[in-house]
Amino acid sequence: MGMQALLFLCVGALLTFQASSDCAQPPCRDNLVAAPIPPSSGVETDACEGQQVCNKGFSLPAISDAPWKVEHRSDFPKVHPQGGGVKERLVQLQRCMISLQETGGVWTGQDSNSLGAILALMAAVLTECDLHCHSQALGSMAKRLESAAVGREREKDLLLFLKSITHHPPTVAPLERLHPRDCAEIYRLGIKENGIYTIQPDLHRPALEAKCDMVTTGGGWTVIQIRQDGSVDFNRTWQEYREGFGNPQGEHWLGNAALHTLTSSGQHQLRIELEDWHQQRRHATYNNFKVASEAQRYRLTSREYSGDAGNALSYSKRYNHDGRSFSTTDRDYDRYASGNCGHYYGAGWWFDACLAANLNGHYYRGRYSGVTNGIYWGTWYILTDGRTGERYSFKKVEMKIRPRNLVGSS
Repeated sequence: MGMQALLFLCVGALLTFQASSDCAQPPCRDNLVAAPIPPSSGVETDACEGQQVCNKGFSLPAISDAPWKVEHRSDFPKVHPQGGGVKERLVQLQRCMISLQETGGVWTGQDSNSLGAILALMAAVLTECDLHCHSQALGSMAKRLESAAVGREREKDLLLFLKSITHHPPTVAPLERLHPRDCAEIYRLGIKENGIYTIQPDLHRPALEAKCDMVTTGGGWTVIQIRQDGSVDFNRTWQEYREGFGNPQGEHWLGNAALHTLTSSGQHQLRIELEDWHQQRRHATYNNFKVASEAQRYRLTSREYSGDAGNALSYSKRYNHDGRSFSTTDRDYDRYASGNCGHYYGAGWWFDACLAANLNGHYYRGRYSGVTNGIYWGTWYILTDGRTGERYSFKKVEMKIRPRNLVGSS
């Protein structure tokens, strides 16, 4: 569920908290953190008519003295729940936190939606505040929410979003992006569990789901391709390879546009993991990996090899994928003068004239005959069995990238 959807959910969940019977006599102002919400906002005020609902005997550190900046810049996320400005949301937030305190920080069953709503409200408050709004009290609230939401799958993205704010406060306009840039950024936030996470490599493009490998050789890998069962056809058009296809929970291609953005700044590693049909596994790592822009036909840089699968991306002068443009069945940018490698082999890849490697080839279950259009890595299995004339296609392939300077990587 997206953050905006949860923000609208919070309108219902937050505003249905019942008024406290402790508020029967005037005035009930000692525990307020900001001015009361006007009656038109829709907040229930049954117990203390015309006044903000609150409970006696508990208060959070006052935050009403913090200077608020509520004008909405164009670069702010569009988060405007139906509750008024940031002051009003702070009142709602304190009431929610009081409720959380009373339950001992444990949220189960029907409270799950409320916890998600509170996380969304906290996100709304923090994204509308300037840097000075990130006070000690707000930080304390956020940490309490983080503790309450640990291990809850449906709140994972919002929890990650809060961590990105509270652990790395901005020095300019609060948030330029709603989600981490890549899996390495998630790793740096202290989240080291494998899984599917929401990332946003490009501010000008929608966020996307990506599989993160947080364990292999130090973790922080953003998985960009998986082949494992033949469920997804990789004979796709230029546009489909640009945007990505498949599902990160299974077979997929992350997208050439995302690959370019992810590798456009800093230095990156590419790790390729191969498994044959005899449960044997090998890998190839390129310590200098980059994908150029679409205007440059997503040209590949793959250098500084290490591993035990062999350097098939720089096999020979004629079959050298490093420095080659990406080609598909409908865009011929290879160096094969007599035809289109993408069309001939039925895949999108950085073809030369034509290949020593093609990890986007057709999914065959082991040996096959005919055109060499399977999943191929020429430095492990030979192209053709001299005795039978058969070719060999791999059972599983995974491609993943991360920044070279990731702390903890090896």
